[in-house]
Amino acid sequence: MKKTKLNIKKNLFYFSIVLFLIFSSCSKSKISCEITNPHPNTNFELGDIIELTVNASAENTTVSEVQIYLDDKGYQSKSTFPYNFQIYTNNLKEGHHSIRAVAITDDGSKSEATVSFNIVVYESPNFVSFSDGKFPLGWKDGNWSIYSQGFDDDYCIRVSAFLAGDLSTVKTCDANINCIEFYAKDEIDNWLDTELSFYINDERVGVFRLTSSWEKYTFDIPQGKHTFHWWLTNVGQHCSSYIDAIRFYKK
Repeated sequence: MKKTKLNIKKNLFYFSIVLFLIFSSCSKSKISCEITNPHPNTNFELGDIIELTVNASAENTTVSEVQIYLDDKGYQSKSTFPYNFQIYTNNLKEGHHSIRAVAITDDGSKSEATVSFNIVVYESPNFVSFSDGKFPLGWKDGNWSIYSQGFDDDYCIRVSAFLAGDLSTVKTCDANINCIEFYAKDEIDNWLDTELSFYINDERVGVFRLTSSWEKYTFDIPQGKHTFHWWLTNVGQHCSSYIDAIRFYKK
């Protein structure tokens, strides 16, 4: 009799565990997350805006947030449908990148999806990265020379020690261009009298003491025909200065 009672208690114990698992399974939300645009391994030019579309849904609960990570760094988030985002590529380097979308429900369940894409850089009148190892037509080099190890890992231009660099070009800016950006650096942080001045139509609009890391400089441009001029004085005995990735665009 005692053995029978023990068996009944044991069976009731197991039965309660089964019921718990069943109810837990029923109450647990099911969530899905999918990136429908862009397609995997799509090529984008530097400066393109990527239209990102995420489909996220859940059963037994609601999606409370969709988080977006660009190269594993938090980028944007939305808490309402539709889950559409714009990814700006201005500051990305040439090569492989990834976007990860994480959908989160009210009860904390998560689902994620990842898509890879590529940033490609083509030489054009509006983007000059010296990637072919040459100065573009219409550019005056003035002591600047082609050098490897540029901002985007190919070529850049350099002024060697004790030289003054005089780089210039003339460009007509239409309604699709209202901004210029470029990257510059020095071999040594704030070295002595090394100074980069940037002119638009002979008016100095910026002057910089360069650092040993690539830094971006950006300026607004009015419409019309303009002369762009980079003047660098370099008196450092062991110090060279560099410019790369000059881009005209509409912000």
